Amino acid sequence: MEHTVIIPLYNKEAYIYDTIRSLAFQDKKASQIIVIDDFSTDRSLIYLKDSLSFFAPQFLQTDIKIIELEENKGSGNARNIGIELATGDFVSFLDAEDCYTSSCLSDVNLIIEQENIDVLILGIVLVPSDDYLPNIKSFERELVPLSDELFLVPNALHTISSPDFIMGVGSNVVIRKQYLKEICYEINDFLNEGIDFWYHVLKNLPQSARVGLLNKACIEVREIEGSLSRSSYANWAALEIPISIKRYMGSSNRYDQQLMGMLSQRWLKHAMERLPSWQQKALFILNHLEILIKNGYYLKKRSKQK
Repeated sequence: MEHTVIIPLYNKEAYIYDTIRSLAFQDKKASQIIVIDDFSTDRSLIYLKDSLSFFAPQFLQTDIKIIELEENKGSGNARNIGIELATGDFVSFLDAEDCYTSSCLSDVNLIIEQENIDVLILGIVLVPSDDYLPNIKSFERELVPLSDELFLVPNALHTISSPDFIMGVGSNVVIRKQYLKEICYEINDFLNEGIDFWYHVLKNLPQSARVGLLNKACIEVREIEGSLSRSSYANWAALEIPISIKRYMGSSNRYDQQLMGMLSQRWLKHAMERLPSWQQKALFILNHLEILIKNGYYLKKRSKQK
């Protein structure tokens, strides 16, 4: 099985060496690594090339491509370019500040071949807090166990709207390349872009596709102050309605509604954590009250459905 790892890179000079090192010492190497530098303004590109040169002996059997963009267009655009260039049977994304554990790709390869999995969601550990995700207790009844750590997700369109499922958080998904042919990341959607993308993927999967969850720490995800999920806002209006919610407003599809409910909950939590004052938080709630109440009802109704 050939596996392509796609890395969008933007201003991660402090971390890219560790990310490349984690790929260099995989028990089973990736067949292809594609790094898309999104017009970094620090020394990320220099450190990337130095790292690849230093670990060249470990990458003798790996096809490595570096794409240097001349304009910054965001990680979604970078990932789309990577998808187009990927030659592996399977594709995964790795953020430029994160690391695969040493057995990650070998575990993935074995599971996919033995269980005929088409989409595999991986567990992550947050660094430095050492918190592990997902917490499967809240949605365990929606899973079918295959082993102590491996589960089938028979109705992934339903399960993705569980607040604890984390599909797309920390780029924690491996997928057959054939299922990405007609699907792209939304370039202008930055908050929850991963969840939005993978939901779109799930909606286009054939019914025969098998989705799995490996409940094991496979990716070390850095908690970096200044990343989008940790950004602060001076004014409530800066927190626009996410595209992933706008897209399905008015939809009567139960899965669309559940997704909006879950994303609205995250959007509200993000606002309460990142707005500077109670006045700004109150204005956010008042101006989006109708959406929050309506989508909150969808999320509440989710618990009664399978």
